[in-house]
Amino acid sequence: MDLCSRSWRWVVPEAEGKQAPPPRLSRVNGWSRPLHSFQVVAWATLFIVAVANFGIFIPFLPRSWKYIAYGVTGGLFSFHFLVHLIAVSIDPAEANVRLKKNYLEPMPTFDRSKHAHVIQKQYCHLCEVTVGFPMGQEAS
Repeated sequence: MDLCSRSWRWVVPEAEGKQAPPPRLSRVNGWSRPLHSFQVVAWATLFIVAVANFGIFIPFLPRSWKYIAYGVTGGLFSFHFLVHLIAVSIDPAEANVRLKKNYLEPMPTFDRSKHAHVIQKQYCHLCEVTVGFPMGQEAS
């Protein structure tokens, strides 16, 4: 069986004329609706692991190990939970986009007949701003 010569690119071509409608409003961060299914899975997994760890696994440990296990896993769980909250709450948009974007306006639609890609040569055709450079710097 020759696995090296097989093409692993499984990109499905876009159906002509059948494009999914764009979302009505832009997402600001991970709390914006609609939630992605991976977000729901991540929160459910975090909850299940916490219940299993603190409610099932640690109580079965010997008494002398329980306090250490609660301290170590509690600290790690708290750190992970805090980092998860921060990651979900951050707006991942470019600084130039955040300065210009009004999140209350509907999201613009992209016309593929005018441009091949949304971002070309460090310019976003949806937001109509230069992206990819720190604020105040231009391409040299």
